[in-house]
Amino acid sequence: MRKIINTILVLIALVAMGLFLFMPDSKPPEDGKTRLRYWMVSGMTEVPFHITEFNRTHKNIIVESTPLPWNEHEKKILTSILSENPPDLVFLVTPVAKWATRLALTPLDKLIKRDSFDSTIFFSALWEEMKCKNQIYALPLYSNSYAFFYNKKLFGQAGLDPEKPPKTWNEVLEYSAKLTKKDAKGNFTQMGFIPTYGNLPVSSLMAWELGAQMLSKDGTKVNLTDKPMVDAFSWIENFYNQYNIKDVSTFVAGFGFAEQHGFISEKLGMMVLDNSFPDQIKLYNKNLDYGVADIPTFEGHSPVSSTGSWWIAIPRGAKNVEAAWEFMKFAVQKNIQLTEAERQKELLFPSNKLAANDPAFLSLTPSNKIFVDLLEHSKTPTVVPLAHDVFWREFMGAQERVIHKIQTPEAALKRAERIIQMHLNETIEYDNYVRSKVSFN
Repeated sequence: MRKIINTILVLIALVAMGLFLFMPDSKPPEDGKTRLRYWMVSGMTEVPFHITEFNRTHKNIIVESTPLPWNEHEKKILTSILSENPPDLVFLVTPVAKWATRLALTPLDKLIKRDSFDSTIFFSALWEEMKCKNQIYALPLYSNSYAFFYNKKLFGQAGLDPEKPPKTWNEVLEYSAKLTKKDAKGNFTQMGFIPTYGNLPVSSLMAWELGAQMLSKDGTKVNLTDKPMVDAFSWIENFYNQYNIKDVSTFVAGFGFAEQHGFISEKLGMMVLDNSFPDQIKLYNKNLDYGVADIPTFEGHSPVSSTGSWWIAIPRGAKNVEAAWEFMKFAVQKNIQLTEAERQKELLFPSNKLAANDPAFLSLTPSNKIFVDLLEHSKTPTVVPLAHDVFWREFMGAQERVIHKIQTPEAALKRAERIIQMHLNETIEYDNYVRSKVSFN
């Protein structure tokens, strides 16, 4: 009850502030055109093509984009909704369910059904991210993908075939041993692979490959203690039984950004990286001789990658829903996404799989085909949408306890599962209470 009272007080304060910061426009536009306010959390320095092209081809609707700083976007958007003057569209990357459970977004199901909108144009993992309580709240605009990078020069120096990357995680261990070097004092000067270095937990990929189902289909029960999860953490444990965690940590401490990145600086022979890295390699070490391949897996299992989405949605209370929906449908069209991919400086993959599989997109970089193929077999990192931050905090904490030999994989995962489940239960209870008290038209 205290949590509910505190939340209500915060909402009242936000409404009061919003009455001054977000007063509705007093006059309609004199030219009769509908102006859509599009708030974007983005680092883009130029107006995206899907906006400029829509404005060029639609005479009665004008989209006006406004960039939002990351550290203020939640407050600004929620305040605008509470003050009944939200933007018509938002472009975000945080979990859709996080916003939907706040009653901050307009459900799209009626519009989708009315217009027979074809959702099969999207990669399935991305479309699943758009759902909350069996309703659709957004459309995915951009995506990303991960693949396995390996250094061909280092492979050759270690006596490995530069054209044959490892296909299994056991082979990764074997290759890593051959690629690892130490100086006279026993310090690492080069390593083959480090499963805990990078922005993607390799252990999550391993668990998915083995068939882990970390959340029940109804979204109410967390499951981290089944065999696939334990086996994935056991692999990580086995790696650090061979490579002392303190020595590895000292080695990683010497890495940095750009040309000092572990893989780009050629101190690391193999790594799971995202689709932005070919451009980064070209920028910081253009002579790097490397290959991109399928993510390794376990014998008898298929590779799995990870993907997320940058998405568009209509905030609750938006004044121009029909025009906003028209813009959303336009932005995810194949030809629009293709042209945007060709023009943008930082390559973000189209959410439209027809665009992503088009020869024009695949030819942009030699590795695009591998990334796109892996997108078809990807899982979303939004594993527990209603407890997203807590899930990854506890997941990574469990992994740390395993590699530091504080707990066994089973014990670490059991503790993480219990904490995440407790938080999820509280969130579901609060969400149900709010929905019972608030009318949402």
